[in-house]
Amino acid sequence: MCEKLKRSTWKVQLAVLQSMKAYFQGLLLLEKGREDSNALSQILTETCAALTYPLENKSYSSVRTEALSVVDLIVKRTGESEQWDCVSVKSREQLQRSLSTLQSDSRPDLRDKAQELRRHIQSQP
Repeated sequence: MCEKLKRSTWKVQLAVLQSMKAYFQGLLLLEKGREDSNALSQILTETCAALTYPLENKSYSSVRTEALSVVDLIVKRTGESEQWDCVSVKSREQLQRSLSTLQSDSRPDLRDKAQELRRHIQSQP
């Protein structure tokens, strides 16, 4: 999925992001007591790097919207399962950098959500 986000049309990117959302909703590694920090860290590192492409997509707000919802889900699920430490410092920085590009987005809802997520990521230990 991560590879398809980098080199695909917006429609394929949208479908991949929707699949990612379903994947992270059902990922057993994100349930409390199911910790495998090495596997989860690897998945999150690849995913966060790949999410920079659709988050910074200037042409299609639907792609940016879906990418934001994936980031939101990852932040929520890692927080709920107390596995935020599986998100590396590099991945956090990548997400924050991409989210900051949305501060100039034409859609206020995307600007607000990106800012909220950026603040949340910055406040995590």
